[in-house]
Amino acid sequence: MDTHRRRLSALVVVWSLSLVICALAACSGQSVKDPDGDDTKEKARAFSHLGPTEDRLDATTGDVEDWRFFLSDKAGFKEIRVSVGKWKESTITGFVTVFSKVGDIVAEKPIPPGSRGTVNIRFAVQANTQYLVRFKATSGKGEYAVEVGDPIDPCAACTSKQECVDQKCVDKPCGGGCEEGQTCDRVANRCIAPPKTTTSKCDGVSCPRGEVCVRSTGKCATPAAAAPKCGAGEVLKDGECIAKANDIDCTVIDVREAGGGSVLTLSAGDNKGVSKGATGTIKGLKGATFTVIEVYPSRSKAMSKFPPAKFTGNTSASIKR
Repeated sequence: MDTHRRRLSALVVVWSLSLVICALAACSGQSVKDPDGDDTKEKARAFSHLGPTEDRLDATTGDVEDWRFFLSDKAGFKEIRVSVGKWKESTITGFVTVFSKVGDIVAEKPIPPGSRGTVNIRFAVQANTQYLVRFKATSGKGEYAVEVGDPIDPCAACTSKQECVDQKCVDKPCGGGCEEGQTCDRVANRCIAPPKTTTSKCDGVSCPRGEVCVRSTGKCATPAAAAPKCGAGEVLKDGECIAKANDIDCTVIDVREAGGGSVLTLSAGDNKGVSKGATGTIKGLKGATFTVIEVYPSRSKAMSKFPPAKFTGNTSASIKR
């Protein structure tokens, strides 16, 4: 009888402790699925002010959402930087979403796939306004770290001899400048002396109809006799032999299907003197021509009638001047 009473007393104690533990968990807002108690916007917690905010998600147990908030003190731009798998392997897939206080989506990006990665989310903010951020896992589990602050300027580290192109620091043509009396040839990327100017011997000379003035002598002659003979690498322009501009060699760095043909992304742009409307060819691909439709600082886009499959293994291109 005593043994039975002791067992019954022990069960009562265990049951009572279970009630206490459940009550404490309920009061703290935690559960087995949401151990940190921030699975809804009503439970959103502030980001840490002492450094990166660290947390974790685990879709295998049901811990699929974490909510945070921050208050912008001034209007402008903010950037959220999310890193996953810095210390432990992460298999999380999902999304990071920024909401206004009334529930409008301000910005959203996928969580970087794989065990390591970082995503930067930049968006405009208003002064003295609260924003909510949701970290949602659709599968996997792992830890992540978050920083909230002003956007990082990728070109802030550019030197005086560099310029910012496509959010990257690249060397300026001719090292950023030339000596006095010289100009920068952006195509050849070197400083050159300006061409010498000479006074034409034909100034003030009037020739009979059917004849032209020969610049080298100042005498009148038929056009055939007046035309100078240009050497190799020269072309005749306005009656003078000038150096022939070399075609621009470049590479096809991307090919996309478009209307039965292809849109090409080429590795040359303003930096190589490419102009809109210029034509070119693909080396090693007979009959493959293209026309430049857009020009950017270091890239250009062109249209070709050839389908994308034809460009496999043929990425060398030449743009005509």
